[in-house]
Amino acid sequence: MNKLVAFLLVTITFIGLSSFSKIKSEGFDFYEGTYDNMLREAKKHKKPIILDFWASWCAPCQKLDKETFSDRQLGNYLSQNFIVYKVDIDTFDGMQIVDRFAIDVFPTMIVFDPKTGQIGKFKGFYPPGYLQKELEKIQSKHNLYPVSMQDGLAVNR
Repeated sequence: MNKLVAFLLVTITFIGLSSFSKIKSEGFDFYEGTYDNMLREAKKHKKPIILDFWASWCAPCQKLDKETFSDRQLGNYLSQNFIVYKVDIDTFDGMQIVDRFAIDVFPTMIVFDPKTGQIGKFKGFYPPGYLQKELEKIQSKHNLYPVSMQDGLAVNR
């Protein structure tokens, strides 16, 4: 009986801790503050935002976290160029953000410039290399480069 109780306690503890673990990649961390604070931070650092709409029950969302967001090269690229914010669609705040952007498929990633609004949308799973190439296209099209890189770019005036 004691072994059964000990086993159950260990199992419940493990499940509880694993459900609260934050997914971190090797090259970057997802923004952890509130949505409003994240918007202020993006404006302050002059970086576009990637909103990653996900749910714990969504298998493609989990695959995106494990295979794409854990890629070191993509992580380095994201940390230099974007603020990435995970929107848990099963929370009250997440539901409001889902409604604001009319999200209907999970996972969905929205590329959002605080100055101009939504500039890109990706539905479903994307491998890391392909996602980076698509994000680079958006960066080029909308001239979204890190402030440190902008100083070195020639600008036609």
